[in-house]
Amino acid sequence: MENTKIRVAYSCAGEGFGHAARLVALAPLLEERYEMYYFVPEGLKRFITGKLPRFTSYPLPHFSFVKKEDRVQWFATFLKTIPQLIHFGKEVETLEIMLQKLGIQAVLSDYDPYLAWAGKRAGIPVLQINHPGIISRTFPLNPFLWIPALVSLFLEGPWTERIHVSFFHGDVGPLFRPSLFKHSLRDEGYILVNLKPAYREPVLRVLRGMKGIQYRVFPSKDGNFEEALAGCTAVLSSAGHQIISEALHLGKPILVIPQKGQYEQQLNARMLRKTNKGTFTTLSRLKKDLPAFLSRLDVHRNVSTLPKGFTLEDGTGDLLRRIDSFLRKHAFLSAYSSLRFIPQRIKRSKGTKWVPLFQPRSQL
Repeated sequence: MENTKIRVAYSCAGEGFGHAARLVALAPLLEERYEMYYFVPEGLKRFITGKLPRFTSYPLPHFSFVKKEDRVQWFATFLKTIPQLIHFGKEVETLEIMLQKLGIQAVLSDYDPYLAWAGKRAGIPVLQINHPGIISRTFPLNPFLWIPALVSLFLEGPWTERIHVSFFHGDVGPLFRPSLFKHSLRDEGYILVNLKPAYREPVLRVLRGMKGIQYRVFPSKDGNFEEALAGCTAVLSSAGHQIISEALHLGKPILVIPQKGQYEQQLNARMLRKTNKGTFTTLSRLKKDLPAFLSRLDVHRNVSTLPKGFTLEDGTGDLLRRIDSFLRKHAFLSAYSSLRFIPQRIKRSKGTKWVPLFQPRSQL
């Protein structure tokens, strides 16, 4: 008799694509083991369905920042958020009812407070899986950064247990979707520019003013990001954790422009500089710092060791093991189905391997 799969609801934040990239990396593996239900903000669906064509989900509200060029506008963000806060309880109540109707037994939340609070209200265990919560381990000394740091912690929502995914001081290493490895690594002589429109134009003005600089710009409706990343000489980007991790894992030096007022990005940028595989700058210093960065590409490429507590190994296998352990501890199921097929990429990882903690009775 086949074991019943546990019903798991998975949600992710709508600010940035790093959360969606983690979902894309995890979803096919989780679906082999659990009965999955996804709750995703509308703005992420195009990215996710481009990687997972059969993906379906329930709508999910989300908080977002108001930005101008490379700066978070905190007062404008506060004004925008007031109506959401007023309706927050009602939205959570609606999601709570949905979780109960679906018979959800556990919630996996990637930096989304809505479904996390719904799970808590419904008495469902919540496993928080994210990177931004890493700031709780390195809370800023600068008082001007306390508000963004506290907001970041609020956006995690409640949790029964928490796992931080990070290339620095995390519980597991960064996660990489399989499509990242479909293209051969090469150097075609261009810079991959990965910036949102809010501060893309000031960066492009600098690039256009430099002779002989070739570049490709993303996000792009027509371009293939993974193919472009595999073929670039270097990366110029915002300081999101996922793009930094992907660039470094593929051996691509990266120069980042962290958003002012966004403490997590500033922390990511400082940790990047510690690896010596890349560095950071500001919009005002880009014209000066970009040539210096390009002159040191060989130095960045040839760094062979990382600081203590840093890793660029794929953390997918370790995270799956921890999810399995969480569900065994909190979901109160008598039996689990076994994920028999682990991708070769995960098997070859030097990090902690994920292996089934349970076997069907037929295998015992």
